[in-house]
Amino acid sequence: MTWKDPILAALVVFLSAQLPLQLRADEDEDPFDEEEEGEDEGDGDPDIKRQDEDDVDSWSFEGEVEKKQEEKKEVKKKELAPEPRRYGNSGNWYEVPVECPSCDSLLGQTFGIEDPLVMREFFDFIQISSDRTDGKFYLPSEGESRPLGIKDRGSRVTIWGYVTEKGTRLTDTYATLWQVHRKAENGLLYGRKYEVQVWTSDAYTETKDGYEAKQSFLSSSKLLSYVDLAPVKALTVEDNRFQVGESARVNFVGYAAFVRSDIDKEAVAKAQEALRAQAEADAKRLRDQQEWFKKGERYLDDREWDDARTAFLKARDLGLETLDLRFYLGFTYQKGGDFASAIKEYRAILESDPRDTDVRYNLARIYEKQKSWDEAIKEYQAILKFNPDDQGARDRLELLRAAREMVGG
Repeated sequence: MTWKDPILAALVVFLSAQLPLQLRADEDEDPFDEEEEGEDEGDGDPDIKRQDEDDVDSWSFEGEVEKKQEEKKEVKKKELAPEPRRYGNSGNWYEVPVECPSCDSLLGQTFGIEDPLVMREFFDFIQISSDRTDGKFYLPSEGESRPLGIKDRGSRVTIWGYVTEKGTRLTDTYATLWQVHRKAENGLLYGRKYEVQVWTSDAYTETKDGYEAKQSFLSSSKLLSYVDLAPVKALTVEDNRFQVGESARVNFVGYAAFVRSDIDKEAVAKAQEALRAQAEADAKRLRDQQEWFKKGERYLDDREWDDARTAFLKARDLGLETLDLRFYLGFTYQKGGDFASAIKEYRAILESDPRDTDVRYNLARIYEKQKSWDEAIKEYQAILKFNPDDQGARDRLELLRAAREMVGG
């Protein structure tokens, strides 16, 4: 051993003795000995690194910093953060997840709410102006807000927002629309959510931070007209796209709910109970409709025209409205000699289906009885236009023409 070895050995012994003492001293220090006002008492102090103090998403009360940072990434993706703060009755509306994204009813749904105290400061929310003509989508987690369009139609509310994004445009999402209905005593909006896709650069403006949709490319009135289209209303999760132009389409992305900050589970349950009662009443009404309709058909088979008509009218009073019902009613009116009512029912059918030759034949026979030869001839001509091989209609047409000539028509 050289002369350096005794010194080195002594130094190692000294450091070995001091290091545990230093670690124990650090453990005894309490950097949070002054408790912040309103802070809940816990079992121990939070294990927070200094560089994490300004980022509440990284706080770990169990010393699991790495785990919390992984959770933070997921939270950021959803644009939610767990720091609580109530907004009370300020009128903020939070978009919350629904349990069944493909269910078209509020029945059976559970929402991401419990007590009002779980409302979070960093939940993205919307605010609607007092006159319900416009609003803003607030994104506290990103420190910004975006304008929203609001169309209040009474029980139905349409909300729309043009896309404004940071970074490079990776998708063709041009706008988002919500077509929602008031539920739970105005504390809950529930309904359908759509995205409008446009895949032409003419629809977007590049900015220094990202891009945004040009509202002039598709006006708000045009966007609103999309959600009123019958094919769009019929979209489902399985069949979720409808083309609305050469470079645009509407995508149904599922159901969504906006919950006001002062709503609670009891209000939602009350609304669901009302809907359940309504659904049961609707189901009973449908059963009664079919029961009276089938009674009417049995009376028709027995040639009991008055009883058949009464049964069919009862089905109509219960809400049934079909072309078959109109035809049977027209037929019973015709057999009972009430030609005006029969013509009304038959004409309503032809507005929906002009090619119904059975209806036109019955109309022609009524016009014959009324000696309205020209009207009867028009119906037979229409029958032959749609079915040139209808020999019965051809024979009646020739007879009418001959009769009209005999009376000098």
